[in-house]
Amino acid sequence: MKKTTLLTLASTAILLIGAPAMAQKMEAVHAINYDSTEQAQAALGALMQDPAMKGARVTMYEKEFGEARSSHLIVEDFDDYSAYMTSRAERVASPGWSRFLLATLDSSQYLGSQMVIVVDDHGAARHTAGYLAAILIQASDAPMYRAAIAELAKAAGNPGVLRLVQMRSGNMAATHAVLVGGPDFKAVNEFLDKLWASDAFAAFAAKVGNSRKVVGIDMYRRVATWGD
Repeated sequence: MKKTTLLTLASTAILLIGAPAMAQKMEAVHAINYDSTEQAQAALGALMQDPAMKGARVTMYEKEFGEARSSHLIVEDFDDYSAYMTSRAERVASPGWSRFLLATLDSSQYLGSQMVIVVDDHGAARHTAGYLAAILIQASDAPMYRAAIAELAKAAGNPGVLRLVQMRSGNMAATHAVLVGGPDFKAVNEFLDKLWASDAFAAFAAKVGNSRKVVGIDMYRRVATWGD
């Protein structure tokens, strides 16, 4: 299979009107196959030391369960469109970016990037979780789904992280994702066990009805975060 490298990182967005105040407003999610997590982590860590990446926050995840689309995700956080434009221009012109491309030339396959809007955080920021479950949703009534998730979060809590995001790009097989994060695999899955068996979830499922369809669940181990 032809090897390629992580190409231009792209994405930004705005926070939906009425969402709780937060600094981060979007995620740029890059799907990549890496032969070695350790090699990829070292290359990205070296890039993040370049002065061009000052102030940037980037998280690398390794997929543990789910459909085999990519072995890793690299997720960038941005506050607004201007932050993305500035960061991209400085990065692609930097020596660190050239070194990163060379370091991953023969050991990576870039599969694509998606732009994701952060709708609501009902816990801590996504990058703080050591383990993450991404529940992929197709929702036909976005405002109603958002309100139902807020009610569910209030009733059921979270294991540390509970974030609702909306897809801004891609094939729209999933329009949203609910990101459930905690310190480790055990904490996240024990929370999901209790959540799905709860009266609160039954009420949520009844409210959203046929307007919501779960189209996939992926689980990721956080490898490292830079710029935290």
